[in-house]
Amino acid sequence: MPYIGIDIGGTNIKIGVISTDWEIIKISKCPTGNNPFDLILQEINNILNEYNIEGIGIGIAGLVDTDGNVIKAANIPFFNNFPLHKELVNRYHLNLKIENDATVATVAEALFGEGKNCNRFIMLTLGTGIGGGLWFNGEIAPFPMEVGHISIDYHGKSCSCGNAGCFEIYASARAIKDSLIWNIENSKELSIKELYGGNFYKLTSEDIYKMAMEGDPLCRSVLKEAGKALGTGMANLINIFGPEKIILTGGLSNAVNIYLETAIQEAKKRAMKGLAENTDIVQSSLVDKGGILGAVAILRNQDEIKL
Repeated sequence: MPYIGIDIGGTNIKIGVISTDWEIIKISKCPTGNNPFDLILQEINNILNEYNIEGIGIGIAGLVDTDGNVIKAANIPFFNNFPLHKELVNRYHLNLKIENDATVATVAEALFGEGKNCNRFIMLTLGTGIGGGLWFNGEIAPFPMEVGHISIDYHGKSCSCGNAGCFEIYASARAIKDSLIWNIENSKELSIKELYGGNFYKLTSEDIYKMAMEGDPLCRSVLKEAGKALGTGMANLINIFGPEKIILTGGLSNAVNIYLETAIQEAKKRAMKGLAENTDIVQSSLVDKGGILGAVAILRNQDEIKL
């Protein structure tokens, strides 16, 4: 029987049906919105009307305890202090496993992607926020890896997590959008103000990347600054863990030009010599499906995964 894999992010939710031999039978994507739980229930119900399901694996952008309670989801406030495992098990009576989204993406990368045959790598999920996972000596390292909330500026902006100057405040998709909007609000001359009929608050990071690639100087500047912040954070991780690879996934990892190229240059410049040269920084090949595959892999607890 197939499995359901769910990837809950700050911007989008992806839900897939995965066969026992890892074929993606179907996958859907929808905005996270203000009430993501109802959306998830509706999609699960639709799938159960069509398939006999063995179990459900979930990755969520937040801190999850061993009982499947979501303790803190900085970019999905609905799920703060939410007993997700209990709510779903009581409804569906299926095998269920809930983990941090970066953890499940890390497992997927180790099994199916750029992390295969790699002894030690770090996964970074670049989206609304920034998450992280560490694969070490053939297993997922049992650390929170809330890398998005490592402070890179102790005098910096306040973060919804309660800290200040967090990595993701400067390098994430939300950071890029917030930076551009601030610049638009404080300038009278920008033609970009006319986008979306003047409601430029609807701008997405994809819009910004597209305009940057078309030569818009402000968008290019904003992406470069975010890339420098990403590179700074990656340099810190290289200095601490000395990974063979840093693998980048999430929607923002598609911004290869300007953003990622700046980040890689910055990381190599800032990380200690001898460590920087031994770390490859690469884009995941599982950007759109790693979350759902990894969630199911953790649920199934395959022999090759030591958890």
